[in-house]
Amino acid sequence: MEHRIESDLNVSKQETERLYALLANAGYQMEDCATIAPLTEEINILKQIDGVMALAHHYMTPDITFAIADYAEDALGLIRRAESSNSNVILMCSVVSLAECVKIACPDKKVLCSEKQAGCSVADSITAEDVAGLKAKYPNAPAVAYVTTSAEVKAVSDFVVTSANVRDVIGTLPAKQILFYPDHSMAQSLAADFPDKEIIGWEGTCVVHDNYTIEQVVNFRKQHPDAHVLFHSEVNPDLYVHGELTGGTNAMMKYVADHPEVNSFFMVTECGLSDQLRTRYPGKKFIGTCSLCPFMKMISLENILDCLRTRDSAKYEITIPDHVLVGAVKAYKNTEQLLGHTHDGC
Repeated sequence: MEHRIESDLNVSKQETERLYALLANAGYQMEDCATIAPLTEEINILKQIDGVMALAHHYMTPDITFAIADYAEDALGLIRRAESSNSNVILMCSVVSLAECVKIACPDKKVLCSEKQAGCSVADSITAEDVAGLKAKYPNAPAVAYVTTSAEVKAVSDFVVTSANVRDVIGTLPAKQILFYPDHSMAQSLAADFPDKEIIGWEGTCVVHDNYTIEQVVNFRKQHPDAHVLFHSEVNPDLYVHGELTGGTNAMMKYVADHPEVNSFFMVTECGLSDQLRTRYPGKKFIGTCSLCPFMKMISLENILDCLRTRDSAKYEITIPDHVLVGAVKAYKNTEQLLGHTHDGC
């Protein structure tokens, strides 16, 4: 049964003003806010009616992160929010691999994704069969899967990590030889950080972070010598020497918050993070080129609204075959136990 909420003109005017207050610093005009107000208004009403929690990755557009999401987080933060939520329905505004990871962490909850074609170049670079080949070649090496892998890949892995906890996992594992896949740049970075361990990587690359070059960053630093340059962990490690920080999106945001004396930043990652920061810190400049993720940007207010209206499980619900889910949950729990996180899950 389809839900439809008739919009009241007075309420829509209030919603337009609410949106403008939230989004003006991200470049939205009042006219833009008036256009999306009926969508955000109905989405938020339907969320309340159906008890849905909306979680957005930092790479979503501001109209999603600020107007309809309950929380905007990095991958690990999204998992933690889902685990601690009383809601039994989680709407993931993210690529499918992250939505699947929330389902793995919370197998008893209903997880929705408004565009199940929102893939990931990193996730697409490796299959469960590839992992089986690696494990056959290196039978004593623990297999560590990055969060942006398919559920099938996680199911044949020993551990599942994000950019926020990968170094904790690698550092805690006693093994001297470790499989880490599929992000090639992150594997190189880990090898440099843990010279006493052999990190056996893969050749996966991110279409966003693989675009940045040393020449681009060096030229930026010449033009903006006072700006601080923050790299995402998926960027080529050869660039790191030219910046002040390397880390995940939450680490990048924390750096900005912890450095009020710095007025300008170059965020070497997907554009959505700079959009968020411009809104949060209107007095600071977030300059330099950014790179759009074509997969993250497949999530929109329009398809979110259709997801909540139609309740079409076949189209929008994240489902994982039982035999795959069992293996993926085991890998996730292995990681939690390794790091001493004892919680009851969802």
